[in-house]
Amino acid sequence: MNFGIVKNINDPDKLGRVKVQVYDLHDNIKTEDLPWSQVIMPATTPAINGTGQSVNLAVGSLVCGMFKDMQQQEFIVMGSLPTKTEGVEDNNVRVRAEADPNADEETGAYQPASTYAPEYPYNNVMETESGHVKEYDDTPGLERITERHKSGTQYEIAANGSKTERIVRDNYQLVVGHDTLEVFGDVRIIVSGNADIAVAGNMNSAVAGNIDAISTTGNITTTSTEGDITVTTTDTTKKITLAGNVDITENLTVAKNVTVTGETRTSTSQLIDGHTHGENNSPTNITDPLT
Repeated sequence: MNFGIVKNINDPDKLGRVKVQVYDLHDNIKTEDLPWSQVIMPATTPAINGTGQSVNLAVGSLVCGMFKDMQQQEFIVMGSLPTKTEGVEDNNVRVRAEADPNADEETGAYQPASTYAPEYPYNNVMETESGHVKEYDDTPGLERITERHKSGTQYEIAANGSKTERIVRDNYQLVVGHDTLEVFGDVRIIVSGNADIAVAGNMNSAVAGNIDAISTTGNITTTSTEGDITVTTTDTTKKITLAGNVDITENLTVAKNVTVTGETRTSTSQLIDGHTHGENNSPTNITDPLT
């Protein structure tokens, strides 16, 4: 068995080969003169027709292997070994169960705290050169999965199955077929900016309890460009109450009694059915009393 340092990973044939400076044998050979060495892949990787994982060795990796020829020209890389680089442990900090290196990042106001608490040697970590990370933590009682982009966008699945997602920029989702969201508990949607919902077909909303629409500073507007707007209560003992002013610019048809405690002003005629108006129970046209 021989050991060496990876000096070049830019294989011109893009086969995952590397140039290795083997200790005691290649000490006086320039990097450009070193032969390209094949890297043995694990048995879980087919390494054919583009399937399986790629070679992820980096320049400076300590590797071990053997020569397949007596002239010691064709070195085969069989594995890599974590070491110390200038006094720093090369094994990932997450594997060594040190403090979360991303713990100081900004979080949302309602974001649950991370369940990051690995114990050595249970956390299985894969980190790329740019900083993308995958963690499969098998720490007893704290089993967790985390996948993180270098920008900070990530998701975390806790031991109890809860999932937390954080997206540091924009999010877009396309569903070509049908989409269903089923929630057994409550749903909260907090939007700091504006919210738009556009529906090409019908939109149905069925609620077993109350519906509250509250605007603290602005108006609430309901507009129909072609059809009618209908407000119905099937229980005739219930009523619709408007505490403020009501402006009607077109005809108004009412099937039950209407009680007005203030002034009534209309810009067009009202057609009010089924209520007592003076001594006449028939539909009554009421003109603007100010004209």
